[in-house]
Amino acid sequence: MKNHSLYIFFFLLLAGIGRIHAQEQVAPLGGNPKLFVEGPQANQQKKSRAALPFIEDFSYEGPYPNVAIWEDQQVYVNNTLGFHPINRGVASFDGLNEFGRPYFQSPFASGTADSLTSKGMDFSIYSPADNIHFSFFYQPQGLGFAPENSDSLFLYFKNNSNQWVRMWETRGTPLQAFQIAIVSIGDTQFFHNDFQFRFVNVASLNTNDDVWNIDYIKIDLNRNLADSIMNDVGFTEEPTSILTKYTSLPYRHFVANQTNELSAGQQLEIRNLHNQNQSISVNHKATELFSGTAISSNSLTPTTIGAKATLLQNNPSFGISYAAPNAYSKVVIQNKYFINSIGGGDRKQNDTIVRDIVFDNYFAYDDGSAEKAYFLLPAANFPSKTALEFVLNQQDTVRGLMVHFGAQLPTALGKFFSIALYRKLKGLNNSDTVLYQQDLYKVQYEPTINGFSTYAFDSPIVLSAGQYFIGITQPANFGSDSIYYGLDVNNNTNIQHLYYNVDGSWYASGVQGSVMMRPIVGQSFTPTLLPPALSEPIAISVFPNPSSDFVHIRTEAKDLEGSIFDLHGTLLRKINRNQYQISIADLAPGVYILVLKDGHENYSSHKIIRK
Repeated sequence: MKNHSLYIFFFLLLAGIGRIHAQEQVAPLGGNPKLFVEGPQANQQKKSRAALPFIEDFSYEGPYPNVAIWEDQQVYVNNTLGFHPINRGVASFDGLNEFGRPYFQSPFASGTADSLTSKGMDFSIYSPADNIHFSFFYQPQGLGFAPENSDSLFLYFKNNSNQWVRMWETRGTPLQAFQIAIVSIGDTQFFHNDFQFRFVNVASLNTNDDVWNIDYIKIDLNRNLADSIMNDVGFTEEPTSILTKYTSLPYRHFVANQTNELSAGQQLEIRNLHNQNQSISVNHKATELFSGTAISSNSLTPTTIGAKATLLQNNPSFGISYAAPNAYSKVVIQNKYFINSIGGGDRKQNDTIVRDIVFDNYFAYDDGSAEKAYFLLPAANFPSKTALEFVLNQQDTVRGLMVHFGAQLPTALGKFFSIALYRKLKGLNNSDTVLYQQDLYKVQYEPTINGFSTYAFDSPIVLSAGQYFIGITQPANFGSDSIYYGLDVNNNTNIQHLYYNVDGSWYASGVQGSVMMRPIVGQSFTPTLLPPALSEPIAISVFPNPSSDFVHIRTEAKDLEGSIFDLHGTLLRKINRNQYQISIADLAPGVYILVLKDGHENYSSHKIIRK
């Protein structure tokens, strides 16, 4: 169970003193924002389930297991961490608890992590002669980080003495396809009126590391150890987007260039778990969600899917003629895909899948779900910069940026950064052309399920149609304080649209996925309010300002120390503790940023002018 947090700390420490190459990095997240606010559901009173078959395929929205059949809610039910899942939805085990937080903050912590425990079942009405077998599919890593050999996944059954008996286990490996495991329930100790089963993983307990995915659990009579037949047909992956490159953009920009913004079609993946061929017919219906306006409806040509096979079907592109109430209206096109009933006990729950396409006030390449974290390791004395390319199809006003900051330990809450808007990037278009830059933003974590924080420009900028770049600059020499950004690994757009700069030059990203930053355009909006990261504001005055030689600090704060940065984020000078007179005579005339911190980790920032 590798401790990524510890390794990353040392990498960043080395980066701060310039001993390793500057580069892009990917790491596990220190939390799952989809669980931060919602919290686990209130569980129902324990009830026995006498009927078999028991089937759970996790093909529902989650993020928690269904309380009707599960006692605990520590695993994460999702459709983003499985790699080619058996059908839509998996239960993911990692090192985060039911609130999306690490079980322990220590980078060295490891041990028993998530559990998934069924409600009781009345097995007293059965006997070994009924040939009851338990099957499930499992996968190490998926689209997360792989469990090591010291990490494990266990399956336990509860016997008639109320003891948990280990029935199956496997060790961690790199990514593999989903495999089936089949376990016999044949020992008489399990035929009692409160039979339960439980999955447990062993992992690092401080990140969403050491991932295992579980899919399609089935318990039934008259089976054997070779019975892998599920008699089911259903969707697996999320359908691809109706859009070409974005997952979302403003509706007015879509309408202005609909031909180029529409994809050629949506790819659908369907799996047949029967032991014989099945004839299926797939249908599609698109509706504007707020108005109920019908957009498109069609049925694909009926086809046959082979036994235990996967079929890819393409739903053709369709034009959208919907007239929005006004140019800035939010529009949501709901795409519903469904398979006609095939009979034979086929489960209906996984025969329908829905994907909403949101047209709002931002451009997005990501799907809103972070599976990993992205960060930069800059060279010594250079700031780290990101720049995300986007294209305006008509004149518009750029007003700020949405960011999903990846959870990390220690937290980046309150760290400073700048947002820059570019027309050109040096090395891509000969030289940087900065249209707007605003400094002294602070990292904040929006406490909602989508986890995006919004930052507004003080002076919004009107731009004509064309290509632009927007991104974040973090000051130079920040050592181990690199900011994590959420990384959506289900959409691979970084290589085409994300650039980074850690040594004075821009490079195209080489990291697969989509960094979760979204430029905001259109009308004014209310930015995310910064939660109180610090216990108290610091009362400080800095004078004289402007000055040509010294500035003085007047405050009652204790143990004050700080730094001076230029407007590019480069660290120029450290301010010693309790140093209340600061020489700026050697600085070139201009504007600088003075950041001060007291002994209680309270911060204060000031612009100072060297005249």
